[in-house]
Amino acid sequence: MDQVTFMDVIQWCTSHIVELLLFLSVFVEIIPIKVNPVTAILNLLFKPIRKDMNDMKTELNNNINSVKVELKQEIDQIKNEQSRQSETIKQLIETSEMDEISRIRWEIIEFSRSIDNGHLHTRDEYHHIKDDNRRYHFLIEKNKLTNGIIDEEVDKINKHYEENKDSTSVYF
Repeated sequence: MDQVTFMDVIQWCTSHIVELLLFLSVFVEIIPIKVNPVTAILNLLFKPIRKDMNDMKTELNNNINSVKVELKQEIDQIKNEQSRQSETIKQLIETSEMDEISRIRWEIIEFSRSIDNGHLHTRDEYHHIKDDNRRYHFLIEKNKLTNGIIDEEVDKINKHYEENKDSTSVYF
């Protein structure tokens, strides 16, 4: 075997300078602009993966935005439905209160007529009419209505009650 001299190594290095620079560039940074073949190869390998990930991210963001829009529409529909239901409930309550006002009016008028016709009533019936009258006034004030002849009828009932409340009879 021949012995390799220093000159042989130098001669071999000069003939293979490009390969040596390429090999050394992997491990040594010679200039500020780094040319790294490993990084370049990895970039080439992972570029399609990064593109796929970016595409997936874009698609996911589009899907999220679509779901947000759909949810907002559904929430708006629910709010509108609740508003309609609330209005319906309000109308039902108002109708119920108007029916209650009418019922109380007729009950007071009928009670007053029965007194005029000489029918006898218990103390509890008088108290019931007085309670109905309080409820009646509450409802007409709440609904901003005016009172008719009911106060006159209630005055007549109260007068009859005051005249007979000391009676020992259950009915008067």
